[in-house]
Amino acid sequence: MKQYLTFDQTAKLIELGFEKPSSIASVEPIYGMGGISVAKAYTIGELLSFLPENIAKENEMPSTLNISLLNGEWCVQYADFLGTDFEFCNTELVDVLYDMIVKLKGKGVI
Repeated sequence: MKQYLTFDQTAKLIELGFEKPSSIASVEPIYGMGGISVAKAYTIGELLSFLPENIAKENEMPSTLNISLLNGEWCVQYADFLGTDFEFCNTELVDVLYDMIVKLKGKGVI
């Protein structure tokens, strides 16, 4: 299971206005200079912190965040008793969280 977003995904979230990640995804030596290169990327935990527990809807019940694993596929959705408002599924939890965050940001929810 992947623990971090890719560097392109991380750059996209920073571009969308999220705080820069605090987790170190990789450390590599800089040969000939005697230093190191530290690359940061968002973790599953950091991504979860961006998602609200509920999404309020005008004159309706709020949609609640649900995360499930079924047949090897992670699904992240916001749903209420009437149905699902947003849903993404993938084998990698980190990628599903990313998709949901980008969608909610694009809709102005977060």
